[in-house]
Amino acid sequence: MKKLSLLTILAVTGFLSYAQDIDEVKKFAYLGLHAKAKEAVDKFLAVEKNAKKPEGWFYKGYTYNQLSKDSTRTLAESAALKAEAFEALKQYRTLDAKAPLLEEQSNSPLFDIYVGYSSEVGVKAYSNKDPNAAYAAFSKALEVHDYIYANNIAGSNGFKFSALDTTLTLYTAIAASEAKKTDEAIVYHRKLADANVSDAQYVDTYQILSDYYKTKKDKAAFTEMLEKGKKFYPKNNDYWTALEIEEATDGVAKPALFGKYEELMAKHPDNYTIAYNYGVELYHYIYSDETKNANTDSFKTKLVEVMKKAITIKSTLEANFVLANFMYNNSIDVSETARKIRGPKPDDLKRKKALDAEATKMMNDAIPYAEAAVSIFPTVQKPKSSEKLNYRQSVNILKNIYDVKKDAAKLAMYEKLLKEAE
Repeated sequence: MKKLSLLTILAVTGFLSYAQDIDEVKKFAYLGLHAKAKEAVDKFLAVEKNAKKPEGWFYKGYTYNQLSKDSTRTLAESAALKAEAFEALKQYRTLDAKAPLLEEQSNSPLFDIYVGYSSEVGVKAYSNKDPNAAYAAFSKALEVHDYIYANNIAGSNGFKFSALDTTLTLYTAIAASEAKKTDEAIVYHRKLADANVSDAQYVDTYQILSDYYKTKKDKAAFTEMLEKGKKFYPKNNDYWTALEIEEATDGVAKPALFGKYEELMAKHPDNYTIAYNYGVELYHYIYSDETKNANTDSFKTKLVEVMKKAITIKSTLEANFVLANFMYNNSIDVSETARKIRGPKPDDLKRKKALDAEATKMMNDAIPYAEAAVSIFPTVQKPKSSEKLNYRQSVNILKNIYDVKKDAAKLAMYEKLLKEAE
Protein backbone atom coordinates (compact mmCIF):
# COMPACT_ATOMS: atom_id res chain seq x y z
CA MET A 1 0.00 0.00 0.00
CA LYS A 2 1.23 3.42 -1.01
CA LYS A 3 1.87 5.70 1.93
CA LEU A 4 0.30 9.13 2.04
CA SER A 5 2.49 12.04 2.98
CA LEU A 6 1.42 14.45 5.70
CA LEU A 7 0.93 17.23 3.09
CA THR A 8 -1.31 14.98 1.01
CA ILE A 9 -3.38 14.06 4.06
CA LEU A 10 -3.74 17.73 5.01
CA ALA A 11 -4.79 18.65 1.45
CA VAL A 12 -7.43 15.89 1.28
CA THR A 13 -8.71 16.82 4.73
CA GLY A 14 -8.94 20.47 3.69
CA PHE A 15 -10.90 19.58 0.53
CA LEU A 16 -13.32 17.41 2.50
CA SER A 17 -13.79 20.23 4.99
CA TYR A 18 -14.54 22.67 2.15
CA ALA A 19 -16.90 20.24 0.44
CA GLN A 20 -18.76 19.48 3.65
CA ASP A 21 -19.09 23.14 4.59
CA ILE A 22 -20.34 24.31 1.19
CA ASP A 23 -22.67 21.32 0.97
CA GLU A 24 -24.19 22.37 4.28
CA VAL A 25 -24.72 25.89 2.93
CA LYS A 26 -26.36 24.50 -0.20
CA LYS A 27 -28.57 22.16 1.80
CA PHE A 28 -29.97 24.92 3.98
CA ALA A 29 -30.38 27.23 0.99
CA TYR A 30 -32.28 24.65 -1.08
CA LEU A 31 -34.48 23.74 1.89
CA GLY A 32 -35.38 27.41 2.36
CA LEU A 33 -33.80 27.48 5.81
CA HIS A 34 -32.33 30.88 5.15
CA ALA A 35 -31.36 31.75 8.70
CA LYS A 36 -29.34 28.53 9.00
CA ALA A 37 -27.94 29.06 5.50
CA LYS A 38 -26.79 32.54 6.53
CA GLU A 39 -25.06 31.18 9.63
CA ALA A 40 -23.39 28.45 7.59
CA VAL A 41 -22.23 30.73 4.77
CA ASP A 42 -20.91 33.34 7.19
CA LYS A 43 -18.81 30.64 8.91
CA PHE A 44 -17.72 29.31 5.56
CA LEU A 45 -16.53 32.67 4.22
CA ALA A 46 -14.83 33.52 7.52
CA VAL A 47 -12.17 31.00 6.52
CA GLU A 48 -9.59 32.88 4.47
CA LYS A 49 -9.08 30.22 1.80
CA ASN A 50 -12.86 29.81 1.37
CA ALA A 51 -13.29 33.52 0.81
CA LYS A 52 -11.13 33.20 -2.29
CA LYS A 53 -13.53 30.71 -3.86
CA PRO A 54 -16.52 32.03 -5.83
CA GLU A 55 -19.26 29.58 -4.83
CA GLY A 56 -19.60 30.79 -1.25
CA TRP A 57 -20.20 34.36 -2.41
CA PHE A 58 -23.01 33.24 -4.67
CA TYR A 59 -24.76 31.51 -1.80
CA LYS A 60 -24.21 34.47 0.47
CA GLY A 61 -25.84 36.75 -2.08
CA TYR A 62 -28.72 34.36 -2.64
CA THR A 63 -29.29 33.74 1.08
CA TYR A 64 -29.05 37.35 2.22
CA ASN A 65 -31.47 38.44 -0.50
CA GLN A 66 -33.98 35.79 0.55
CA LEU A 67 -33.70 36.88 4.18
CA SER A 68 -34.31 40.48 3.17
CA LYS A 69 -37.82 39.52 2.06
CA ASP A 70 -38.90 38.52 5.56
CA SER A 71 -41.94 40.68 6.30
CA THR A 72 -41.07 40.82 10.00
CA ARG A 73 -37.94 42.82 9.28
CA THR A 74 -37.85 46.59 9.23
CA LEU A 75 -37.26 48.31 5.92
CA ALA A 76 -33.83 49.36 7.16
CA GLU A 77 -32.92 45.74 7.95
CA SER A 78 -34.19 44.58 4.55
CA ALA A 79 -32.18 47.28 2.80
CA ALA A 80 -29.03 46.34 4.70
CA LEU A 81 -29.40 42.66 3.79
CA LYS A 82 -29.97 43.53 0.14
CA ALA A 83 -26.84 45.67 0.17
CA GLU A 84 -24.74 42.74 1.42
CA ALA A 85 -26.42 40.41 -1.07
CA PHE A 86 -25.56 42.70 -3.94
CA GLU A 87 -21.94 43.06 -2.86
CA ALA A 88 -21.66 39.28 -2.46
CA LEU A 89 -22.96 38.60 -5.97
CA LYS A 90 -20.61 41.18 -7.41
CA GLN A 91 -17.74 39.44 -5.63
CA TYR A 92 -18.92 36.09 -7.03
CA ARG A 93 -18.78 37.48 -10.57
CA THR A 94 -15.36 38.99 -9.88
CA LEU A 95 -13.99 35.61 -8.82
CA ASP A 96 -15.71 33.73 -11.65
CA ALA A 97 -16.43 35.84 -14.72
CA LYS A 98 -18.57 33.09 -16.26
CA ALA A 99 -20.79 33.06 -13.12
CA PRO A 100 -22.42 29.69 -13.91
CA LEU A 101 -24.58 29.63 -10.77
CA LEU A 102 -26.11 32.95 -11.75
CA GLU A 103 -26.42 31.93 -15.39
CA GLU A 104 -28.29 28.78 -14.40
CA GLN A 105 -30.93 31.02 -12.83
CA SER A 106 -30.95 33.57 -15.67
CA ASN A 107 -29.26 35.97 -13.25
CA SER A 108 -32.55 36.26 -11.35
CA PRO A 109 -30.92 36.95 -7.95
CA LEU A 110 -29.44 40.17 -9.32
CA PHE A 111 -32.67 41.28 -10.97
CA ASP A 112 -34.55 40.32 -7.82
CA ILE A 113 -32.37 42.63 -5.72
CA TYR A 114 -33.14 45.45 -8.15
CA VAL A 115 -36.88 44.83 -7.85
CA GLY A 116 -36.62 44.45 -4.08
CA TYR A 117 -34.87 47.79 -3.61
CA SER A 118 -37.35 49.65 -5.77
CA SER A 119 -40.64 47.94 -4.91
CA GLU A 120 -40.18 46.16 -1.60
CA VAL A 121 -38.22 48.93 0.12
CA GLY A 122 -38.43 52.13 -1.91
CA VAL A 123 -42.16 52.23 -2.61
CA LYS A 124 -43.03 51.12 0.91
CA ALA A 125 -40.75 53.76 2.44
CA TYR A 126 -42.30 56.44 0.26
CA SER A 127 -45.80 55.26 1.21
CA ASN A 128 -44.72 55.46 4.84
CA LYS A 129 -43.78 59.12 4.22
CA ASP A 130 -40.09 58.44 4.75
CA PRO A 131 -38.50 60.14 1.71
CA ASN A 132 -34.96 59.70 3.05
CA ALA A 133 -35.33 55.90 3.15
CA ALA A 134 -37.16 55.93 -0.17
CA TYR A 135 -34.37 57.95 -1.78
CA ALA A 136 -31.71 55.60 -0.39
CA ALA A 137 -33.59 52.55 -1.72
CA PHE A 138 -34.40 54.00 -5.14
CA SER A 139 -30.84 55.20 -5.67
CA LYS A 140 -29.53 51.78 -4.65
CA ALA A 141 -31.93 50.13 -7.11
CA LEU A 142 -30.48 52.36 -9.81
CA GLU A 143 -26.98 51.30 -8.77
CA VAL A 144 -27.99 47.66 -9.27
CA HIS A 145 -29.61 48.54 -12.59
CA ASP A 146 -26.48 50.31 -13.79
CA TYR A 147 -24.28 47.39 -12.75
CA ILE A 148 -26.47 44.92 -14.64
CA TYR A 149 -26.53 47.16 -17.72
CA ALA A 150 -22.80 47.93 -17.66
CA ASN A 151 -21.98 44.22 -17.50
CA ASN A 152 -24.45 43.31 -20.26
CA ILE A 153 -26.22 40.83 -17.97
CA ALA A 154 -29.31 39.19 -19.41
CA GLY A 155 -32.33 38.00 -17.48
CA SER A 156 -35.05 35.49 -18.28
CA ASN A 157 -35.72 35.03 -22.01
CA GLY A 158 -32.75 37.24 -22.80
CA PHE A 159 -34.27 40.34 -21.20
CA LYS A 160 -31.84 43.25 -20.85
CA PHE A 161 -32.12 46.65 -19.21
CA SER A 162 -32.08 49.82 -21.26
CA ALA A 163 -29.34 52.32 -20.51
CA LEU A 164 -31.63 54.46 -18.33
CA ASP A 165 -34.52 53.37 -16.14
CA THR A 166 -36.51 56.56 -16.64
CA THR A 167 -39.36 55.78 -14.25
CA LEU A 168 -37.08 54.77 -11.39
CA THR A 169 -34.83 57.76 -12.04
CA LEU A 170 -37.85 60.03 -11.75
CA TYR A 171 -38.91 58.34 -8.50
CA THR A 172 -35.39 58.82 -7.16
CA ALA A 173 -35.41 62.50 -8.07
CA ILE A 174 -38.81 63.02 -6.42
CA ALA A 175 -37.77 61.23 -3.23
CA ALA A 176 -34.50 63.20 -3.07
CA SER A 177 -36.42 66.44 -3.48
CA GLU A 178 -38.89 65.56 -0.74
CA ALA A 179 -35.96 64.59 1.48
CA LYS A 180 -34.61 68.15 0.96
CA LYS A 181 -31.64 66.81 -1.00
CA THR A 182 -31.97 69.38 -3.78
CA ASP A 183 -28.57 68.89 -5.40
CA GLU A 184 -29.01 65.11 -5.46
CA ALA A 185 -32.45 65.51 -7.00
CA ILE A 186 -31.00 67.71 -9.73
CA VAL A 187 -28.49 64.98 -10.65
CA TYR A 188 -31.32 62.55 -11.40
CA HIS A 189 -33.49 65.11 -13.15
CA ARG A 190 -30.48 65.99 -15.28
CA LYS A 191 -30.06 62.34 -16.29
CA LEU A 192 -33.63 62.39 -17.60
CA ALA A 193 -33.20 65.67 -19.42
CA ASP A 194 -29.92 64.54 -20.99
CA ALA A 195 -31.78 61.49 -22.29
CA ASN A 196 -34.39 63.84 -23.82
CA VAL A 197 -37.35 62.09 -22.19
CA SER A 198 -40.54 63.74 -23.36
CA ASP A 199 -43.52 61.81 -21.99
CA ALA A 200 -46.11 63.85 -20.09
CA GLN A 201 -44.96 62.71 -16.63
CA TYR A 202 -41.51 64.26 -17.12
CA VAL A 203 -42.58 67.87 -17.67
CA ASP A 204 -41.67 68.69 -14.04
CA THR A 205 -38.09 67.64 -14.73
CA TYR A 206 -37.58 70.45 -17.24
CA GLN A 207 -39.45 72.94 -15.06
CA ILE A 208 -37.37 72.06 -12.01
CA LEU A 209 -34.09 72.17 -13.92
CA SER A 210 -34.92 75.48 -15.62
CA ASP A 211 -35.85 77.07 -12.31
CA TYR A 212 -32.78 75.59 -10.61
CA TYR A 213 -30.35 76.94 -13.20
CA LYS A 214 -32.16 80.30 -13.21
CA THR A 215 -31.61 80.54 -9.45
CA LYS A 216 -27.97 79.48 -9.86
CA LYS A 217 -27.60 82.09 -12.63
CA ASP A 218 -26.23 79.44 -14.96
CA LYS A 219 -27.35 81.07 -18.21
CA ALA A 220 -26.16 78.30 -20.55
CA ALA A 221 -27.78 75.46 -18.59
CA PHE A 222 -30.95 77.51 -18.05
CA THR A 223 -31.29 78.21 -21.76
CA GLU A 224 -30.66 74.56 -22.63
CA MET A 225 -33.38 73.28 -20.28
CA LEU A 226 -35.80 76.04 -21.24
CA GLU A 227 -35.45 75.25 -24.95
CA LYS A 228 -35.97 71.55 -24.32
CA GLY A 229 -39.04 72.32 -22.24
CA LYS A 230 -40.48 74.46 -25.02
CA LYS A 231 -39.75 71.78 -27.60
CA PHE A 232 -41.19 68.81 -25.70
CA TYR A 233 -44.05 70.57 -23.90
CA PRO A 234 -45.36 73.43 -26.09
CA LYS A 235 -48.70 73.36 -24.25
CA ASN A 236 -46.85 74.71 -21.21
CA ASN A 237 -45.61 77.73 -23.15
CA ASP A 238 -46.96 80.21 -20.59
CA TYR A 239 -44.78 78.63 -17.93
CA TRP A 240 -41.65 78.68 -20.11
CA THR A 241 -42.32 82.31 -21.06
CA ALA A 242 -42.77 83.31 -17.42
CA LEU A 243 -39.44 81.70 -16.55
CA GLU A 244 -37.71 83.40 -19.45
CA ILE A 245 -39.10 86.77 -18.38
CA GLU A 246 -37.99 86.17 -14.78
CA GLU A 247 -34.49 85.20 -15.86
CA ALA A 248 -34.11 88.12 -18.26
CA THR A 249 -35.44 90.76 -15.86
CA ASP A 250 -34.11 89.46 -12.55
CA GLY A 251 -32.48 92.30 -10.62
CA VAL A 252 -32.98 94.85 -13.41
CA ALA A 253 -34.45 98.15 -12.18
CA LYS A 254 -36.87 100.32 -14.11
CA PRO A 255 -36.60 101.94 -16.59
CA ALA A 256 -33.67 99.76 -17.71
CA LEU A 257 -36.09 96.83 -17.31
CA PHE A 258 -37.99 97.98 -20.36
CA GLY A 259 -34.94 97.43 -22.55
CA LYS A 260 -35.01 93.77 -21.50
CA TYR A 261 -38.67 93.56 -22.52
CA GLU A 262 -37.82 95.07 -25.89
CA GLU A 263 -35.25 92.33 -26.41
CA LEU A 264 -37.77 89.66 -25.41
CA MET A 265 -40.43 91.08 -27.73
CA ALA A 266 -37.96 91.15 -30.61
CA LYS A 267 -37.10 87.51 -29.90
CA HIS A 268 -40.74 86.44 -29.45
CA PRO A 269 -42.85 88.89 -31.49
CA ASP A 270 -45.99 86.77 -31.22
CA ASN A 271 -45.83 86.07 -27.51
CA TYR A 272 -48.83 87.47 -25.64
CA THR A 273 -47.40 87.07 -22.13
CA ILE A 274 -44.28 89.12 -22.84
CA ALA A 275 -46.24 91.98 -24.38
CA TYR A 276 -48.88 91.91 -21.63
CA ASN A 277 -46.33 91.84 -18.80
CA TYR A 278 -44.38 94.65 -20.46
CA GLY A 279 -47.55 96.78 -20.56
CA VAL A 280 -48.33 96.06 -16.91
CA GLU A 281 -44.79 96.99 -15.86
CA LEU A 282 -45.11 100.25 -17.79
CA TYR A 283 -48.46 100.96 -16.14
CA HIS A 284 -47.05 100.48 -12.63
CA TYR A 285 -44.01 102.60 -13.47
CA ILE A 286 -46.08 105.48 -14.88
CA TYR A 287 -48.16 105.67 -11.72
CA SER A 288 -45.33 105.03 -9.26
CA ASP A 289 -43.93 107.54 -6.79
CA GLU A 290 -40.58 107.65 -8.58
CA THR A 291 -42.19 109.22 -11.68
CA LYS A 292 -44.54 111.52 -9.81
CA ASN A 293 -42.96 114.73 -11.13
CA ALA A 294 -41.34 113.28 -14.24
CA ASN A 295 -42.43 113.43 -17.86
CA THR A 296 -43.78 109.98 -18.64
CA ASP A 297 -45.26 110.71 -22.08
CA SER A 298 -42.92 108.32 -23.89
CA PHE A 299 -43.78 105.51 -21.48
CA LYS A 300 -47.50 106.19 -21.92
CA THR A 301 -47.14 105.98 -25.68
CA LYS A 302 -45.20 102.73 -25.35
CA LEU A 303 -47.82 101.27 -22.98
CA VAL A 304 -50.59 101.80 -25.51
CA GLU A 305 -48.41 100.32 -28.24
CA VAL A 306 -47.43 97.13 -26.41
CA MET A 307 -50.86 96.49 -24.87
CA LYS A 308 -52.48 96.82 -28.31
CA LYS A 309 -49.88 94.35 -29.53
CA ALA A 310 -50.82 91.94 -26.74
CA ILE A 311 -54.52 92.25 -27.60
CA THR A 312 -53.77 91.62 -31.28
CA ILE A 313 -52.03 88.39 -30.29
CA LYS A 314 -54.74 87.34 -27.84
CA SER A 315 -57.68 89.44 -26.75
CA THR A 316 -58.16 88.78 -23.04
CA LEU A 317 -60.20 90.34 -20.29
CA GLU A 318 -57.01 91.39 -18.49
CA ALA A 319 -55.28 93.09 -21.42
CA ASN A 320 -58.41 94.93 -22.54
CA PHE A 321 -59.09 96.10 -19.00
CA VAL A 322 -55.53 97.39 -18.46
CA LEU A 323 -55.64 99.39 -21.68
CA ALA A 324 -59.17 100.72 -21.06
CA ASN A 325 -58.29 101.63 -17.48
CA PHE A 326 -55.12 103.42 -18.56
CA MET A 327 -56.86 105.39 -21.30
CA TYR A 328 -59.72 106.37 -19.01
CA ASN A 329 -57.43 107.42 -16.16
CA ASN A 330 -55.13 109.25 -18.55
CA SER A 331 -58.09 111.13 -20.02
CA ILE A 332 -58.94 112.30 -16.52
CA ASP A 333 -55.33 113.36 -15.91
CA VAL A 334 -55.19 115.30 -19.18
CA SER A 335 -58.56 116.89 -18.48
CA GLU A 336 -57.33 117.94 -15.04
CA THR A 337 -54.23 119.52 -16.60
CA ALA A 338 -56.47 121.44 -18.99
CA ARG A 339 -58.71 122.58 -16.13
CA LYS A 340 -55.72 124.15 -14.36
CA ILE A 341 -55.02 126.43 -17.33
CA ARG A 342 -56.90 129.60 -16.48
CA GLY A 343 -54.98 132.29 -18.29
CA PRO A 344 -56.75 134.38 -20.96
CA LYS A 345 -53.79 134.42 -23.33
CA PRO A 346 -54.41 132.93 -26.79
CA ASP A 347 -51.62 130.35 -26.31
CA ASP A 348 -53.15 129.24 -23.02
CA LEU A 349 -56.58 128.92 -24.56
CA LYS A 350 -55.16 127.06 -27.53
CA ARG A 351 -53.30 124.63 -25.25
CA LYS A 352 -56.39 124.15 -23.08
CA LYS A 353 -58.50 123.36 -26.14
CA ALA A 354 -55.92 120.87 -27.41
CA LEU A 355 -55.76 119.11 -24.05
CA ASP A 356 -59.54 118.91 -23.79
CA ALA A 357 -59.65 117.36 -27.25
CA GLU A 358 -56.92 114.92 -26.27
CA ALA A 359 -58.81 113.95 -23.10
CA THR A 360 -62.02 113.40 -25.02
CA LYS A 361 -60.24 111.28 -27.62
CA MET A 362 -58.52 109.20 -24.95
CA MET A 363 -61.84 108.64 -23.19
CA ASN A 364 -63.50 107.58 -26.44
CA ASP A 365 -60.55 105.32 -27.26
CA ALA A 366 -61.10 103.51 -23.95
CA ILE A 367 -64.65 102.49 -24.87
CA PRO A 368 -63.95 99.55 -27.25
CA TYR A 369 -61.41 98.01 -24.87
CA ALA A 370 -63.72 98.31 -21.87
CA GLU A 371 -66.55 96.83 -23.96
CA ALA A 372 -64.28 93.97 -25.02
CA ALA A 373 -63.44 93.23 -21.38
CA VAL A 374 -67.13 93.20 -20.49
CA SER A 375 -68.03 90.91 -23.41
CA ILE A 376 -65.21 88.48 -22.67
CA PHE A 377 -66.09 88.02 -18.99
CA PRO A 378 -69.13 85.71 -19.53
CA THR A 379 -66.89 83.31 -21.50
CA VAL A 380 -64.43 82.89 -18.61
CA GLN A 381 -64.84 79.50 -16.93
CA LYS A 382 -64.80 79.79 -13.13
CA PRO A 383 -63.53 83.41 -13.05
CA LYS A 384 -61.03 84.32 -10.36
CA SER A 385 -61.66 87.16 -7.93
CA SER A 386 -59.24 89.38 -9.90
CA GLU A 387 -61.18 88.73 -13.10
CA LYS A 388 -64.46 89.57 -11.39
CA LEU A 389 -62.91 92.81 -10.11
CA ASN A 390 -61.60 93.74 -13.57
CA TYR A 391 -65.04 93.09 -15.03
CA ARG A 392 -66.76 95.36 -12.49
CA GLN A 393 -64.18 98.10 -13.03
CA SER A 394 -64.63 97.84 -16.82
CA VAL A 395 -68.38 98.22 -16.40
CA ASN A 396 -67.78 101.18 -14.09
CA ILE A 397 -65.50 102.85 -16.65
CA LEU A 398 -68.23 102.57 -19.29
CA LYS A 399 -70.85 103.85 -16.85
CA ASN A 400 -68.71 106.91 -16.06
CA ILE A 401 -67.93 107.60 -19.71
CA TYR A 402 -71.58 107.50 -20.76
CA ASP A 403 -72.46 109.66 -17.78
CA VAL A 404 -70.04 112.29 -19.14
CA LYS A 405 -71.49 111.82 -22.62
CA LYS A 406 -75.05 112.25 -21.29
CA ASP A 407 -76.10 108.98 -22.95
CA ALA A 408 -78.97 108.02 -20.63
CA ALA A 409 -79.73 104.66 -22.26
CA LYS A 410 -76.19 103.33 -22.06
CA LEU A 411 -75.68 104.85 -18.64
CA ALA A 412 -78.73 102.92 -17.38
CA MET A 413 -77.52 99.73 -19.05
CA TYR A 414 -74.12 99.83 -17.36
CA GLU A 415 -75.58 100.87 -14.03
CA LYS A 416 -77.76 97.78 -14.22
CA LEU A 417 -74.76 95.55 -15.07
CA LEU A 418 -72.75 97.07 -12.24
CA LYS A 419 -75.53 96.40 -9.76
CA GLU A 420 -75.86 92.80 -10.97
CA ALA A 421 -72.12 92.32 -10.49
CA GLU A 422 -72.21 93.31 -6.82
